[in-house]
Amino acid sequence: MELHFGQDVAPGGFAWAVPVVRPEGRYVRIGAMASRDSVGCYERMLARVRVRWGVADAAASPPRQKILPLGAIGRTYGDRVLAIGDAAGLVKPTTGGGIHYSILSAALAADVAADALARDRLDAETLSRYERAWRAELGEELEAQHALRDIAAKLSDEAIDRFFELAHTDGIMPIIRATARFNEHRPFIRALFKHPPARRILFRALVA
Repeated sequence: MELHFGQDVAPGGFAWAVPVVRPEGRYVRIGAMASRDSVGCYERMLARVRVRWGVADAAASPPRQKILPLGAIGRTYGDRVLAIGDAAGLVKPTTGGGIHYSILSAALAADVAADALARDRLDAETLSRYERAWRAELGEELEAQHALRDIAAKLSDEAIDRFFELAHTDGIMPIIRATARFNEHRPFIRALFKHPPARRILFRALVA
């Protein structure tokens, strides 16, 4: 798997190449998450890895485009309505992933809806319990991810390189090993903000 970073690669995000094995053969999924020119980012990433990954010209199909809601909508409930997952904007701000949040918010919504149906009260006031529930469960996690994303999106290519240098030394990997969880980034983000070399890089991006 490859991840590519940089303002010319995918501003505000990253590009990737991931191997996929299917019954009919071997493939590679290529994509880019970017704050602008997503098609251009995809095309440049494809050109960068095409030969190395053995992508045939005929196999390169036009990219599928999707807008990622990297922030919760203003209100996730209404009369007879509960918004979950992507529809509610419950997506990881750091990576764009959302399966875990979709399942979790669906479970919370189901609990609230079942109780409301049992009492025949599907009004917005009753269903507002759902929003309080997911905010209690995910609020601090999403805030931490947003804080990191807001700063990371401003990093210059030079600052990104410095982060990779830290990762190759003893700077960041021990923090990742101690705190990283696939669906919970807050402990790692808090530790990263407390790490003096990483904090200096992030602070420079914040005040730039």
